[in-house]
Amino acid sequence: MEVDPPPIEPYTYGLLSVAQVVTGDGRWQMGGVEYSTDACAQGGRVEGSCPVPADGGGTSHDKPLAESLDWVTGGAPFTVYHRAECNAVAFTDPQERALARLRVVEHREVEKAFSLQLGAADARQPLGTAAVPLLVALGALEHNAALYYGGQPTLHAPRWTQPHWTAARLVSQQGPELRTELESRVAFGGGYYDDPSAPADPAPAEGEFWLYATGTVTARRSQPFVHEAFDPPTNTRVAIAERTYALDHDCYVAAVLVTVAPAGGGA
Repeated sequence: MEVDPPPIEPYTYGLLSVAQVVTGDGRWQMGGVEYSTDACAQGGRVEGSCPVPADGGGTSHDKPLAESLDWVTGGAPFTVYHRAECNAVAFTDPQERALARLRVVEHREVEKAFSLQLGAADARQPLGTAAVPLLVALGALEHNAALYYGGQPTLHAPRWTQPHWTAARLVSQQGPELRTELESRVAFGGGYYDDPSAPADPAPAEGEFWLYATGTVTARRSQPFVHEAFDPPTNTRVAIAERTYALDHDCYVAAVLVTVAPAGGGA
């Protein structure tokens, strides 16, 4: 006897749980977005409250040019899809079946795309390329973000690393999100690669992964849409459900190589 499948629990604590999700069609679907931001502005300071003449001209309060406005170019649009295909006999709702399948896979596929964007970014490496324990890596990124980004960073880690964070009490639940003690958002992506710069390769070494920190992530996405067709010679109905995305993160991105292997002294 055929019965309905069991319900699927919603995907939690991945990229879309920490991103600003904007749903709706727009020109961004043609080529993504770009915007100017002051979030990575670097100013300075002067000593005292009164200028003091300098020997070489000017005063002690002459202020050199500081970094300010940045232009952010988001990732190119991409489309996540799934299909449903079956004999037309008793196949009454292929569009709904295709949409249900799309909902199952889209979180993972979006995370794969964003992970590749991180791998292609010119990320700061505050600790170089040496693998360090998770506690050291988290502290380095939280500190680096405070120096170079004006807001709370978002951290990105492969989903298999989550038990190490929990064992070390590094994250806590705040509504639908997980955050560090300093309230940085944390995404545990099932689609994140251990090494986003070489996604076809295995992890750099057993128990190692790249931990990334970015500025605020925005996920623009269209409404899901479905195309349906019928093939008379085979009496087949097919429906393809799709949704277009474009992802960007604010001006900051940094990465630290983490080891959680016992020999590496992981947390």
